[in-house]
Amino acid sequence: MTRDRGPGARPAPRIRDARPDETAAAVVARAEGEGRDVHVVPGGSTRRETLDLFAQSLGLPDWFGHNLDALADCLHELALEASEPVELVWDGVAALEASDAATYAGVRSVLAEVAEEHEDFHVTVVHR
Repeated sequence: MTRDRGPGARPAPRIRDARPDETAAAVVARAEGEGRDVHVVPGGSTRRETLDLFAQSLGLPDWFGHNLDALADCLHELALEASEPVELVWDGVAALEASDAATYAGVRSVLAEVAEEHEDFHVTVVHR
């Protein structure tokens, strides 16, 4: 369902980068204030660590295959099963972005895909 924001209005972004001065705690407080169910996923420094952190932080099912396709499947499922809007805060991604830019880009692409397909699934990426 698309919300009417008036003529020529652009929809609110569902994936955004936190401002440089914005902490993860501030992002969480803002999202909770907007009525979202907040999930914080710490950033890892490798592909394996990053996917492990998603699995641990979100309580992903045993069948999660620790690859980007499985991550997408699990996030789509999370979005579909949510009873209220969701905010996923991916916190501390600078190390991964510096050490494995391809994995960073891949995870970000998955997050953007899920956010685009599910109106009530929002993502904030915190670079630090």
